Amino acid sequence: MAYVMENVTVLNPYTGSNEIAKCNCETITKFFTAYCKPGKRDFFYDLWVKEAPCVITPFVTEDVATCTTKLHEGWKEIEAFFDPIFLTMKGKFDWFIEDFIVGEDPNMIITKTTSDIDVMTSGVYGEKSIAYKGTYVQIWKFIDGRLKSFEEYYDTALLNSKYA
Repeated sequence: MAYVMENVTVLNPYTGSNEIAKCNCETITKFFTAYCKPGKRDFFYDLWVKEAPCVITPFVTEDVATCTTKLHEGWKEIEAFFDPIFLTMKGKFDWFIEDFIVGEDPNMIITKTTSDIDVMTSGVYGEKSIAYKGTYVQIWKFIDGRLKSFEEYYDTALLNSKYA
């Protein structure tokens, strides 16, 4: 049964019996409740491991239909990736977790999510309104209930068209 927690709707909650997986799914939900929310930056970063966290994102440049990934590793790069979102985007970040896919290893979870985003930006993104609905596949890896890595795939052409 679906449930809503702040700006996150979980459409298909994890119902398995694995306590590690359950804890990790709760951490994923907390990640989205804090994502880009004023006053929740420290809470957001506290969900991560203390040493060597990483984010892996796709990108496409120069309208080339080849997707590569960018590794953001360590706290300096993690903060350089997320801080502009926390500090320069204000508005609606609603998330819908459609599926938690838990395999044999409960410390690796795949999610399918969608977003409904309508924000005003400033700083590195320029001053403009950005609104879009995105679809994402994310791979999450955990150590002792804390996020070790976050890997995300989405429609890069859609995001490039909105942020350009």
